[in-house]
Amino acid sequence: MAGQVLMDAISDDDKPTEQKPEKDEVEESYEDHVEKTEITDRQAKTISDRRDVIVDILSRDLEIEDSQLIGSYTRGTMTGPLKKDSDADVMIVLSAEEHRQWTEQKNGPTNCLQAIKRRIQNDPRFSEKEVTVDQNVVKVKYHDSTIEIAPAFRYHKIPHADHPRGGISGLFTDASDGYAIPDTHNGQSWQGTNPRQYKQMFEARDKAHNGKVSALTRTMKKWSENSDSGVRSYHMETMVYNYFEEKSRRGEPVPDSYQELTRDFVRTLPQRMKKGGAKEPVYGEKVSSDMSWRERRQAAKKAKHASKKLEEAKQLKEEGRTEEAKEKLKEVHGDGFN
Repeated sequence: MAGQVLMDAISDDDKPTEQKPEKDEVEESYEDHVEKTEITDRQAKTISDRRDVIVDILSRDLEIEDSQLIGSYTRGTMTGPLKKDSDADVMIVLSAEEHRQWTEQKNGPTNCLQAIKRRIQNDPRFSEKEVTVDQNVVKVKYHDSTIEIAPAFRYHKIPHADHPRGGISGLFTDASDGYAIPDTHNGQSWQGTNPRQYKQMFEARDKAHNGKVSALTRTMKKWSENSDSGVRSYHMETMVYNYFEEKSRRGEPVPDSYQELTRDFVRTLPQRMKKGGAKEPVYGEKVSSDMSWRERRQAAKKAKHASKKLEEAKQLKEEGRTEEAKEKLKEVHGDGFN
């Protein structure tokens, strides 16, 4: 009892306090940077509203079965703030019965794209906007972003559509599996694609790593923009996805912190660039086939330079020179990193 009285007499100031771990300023800067790479809710609504307007225009004299936003916007890898070359993809699924002429004509893919383009251009709201055809989409350029419209048919309704794996069956045997979009890059054809399946695969892996797949993708897309690496957005996303997939396949742990994760990925980036292309996860097709050997070598060189700076930042941090470390990281990630 006396002992209890004695303990009660000890003031709170004299009691031992639990030591809180010191804040990791570099990791906090990374977390802030990752958050700033996301588009805002307002920007997301703007994109959705623009989709609705375009669908409304096209549905006046086209039979549309479905329309959906696809691509980086739906996977959480679209980077903000929006700018003129920020791409948001919209797939317009047309009725094969009503518009079969475009699947049967010799120049059907081009005719389909031109028809989409004309209908948008003829609307007064788009009279001063740049509307162009680019390989398999119609691009509508706004002051702060670009909407890319991909007309499509359900894959099973286009018997002559090209399979991404050169005709290998299995992935598109089910009627719900995919779509066929126009391809005017090498001739005139309808090419199979399956954005839904890739989205499901990406989201599953992203969830397994607490959102770090999409976060690292945006971070690296920003690096690519800042360094003018020449690496296209989808190519970078695929390389990041492959990095996580390889880690899982080999049973290797993925770094917990953004600073270690970024450094570890960038260390692998020069070699990924030299390989000449990353394989997209659904069909194993190579992405970045449009990059020349010289462009790949230049991108690999810039990635190697970035890797060196990240290693220098790590050393500075370990020496307690936190501000210098953050300045070094700013050289890699741009002025938005602070």
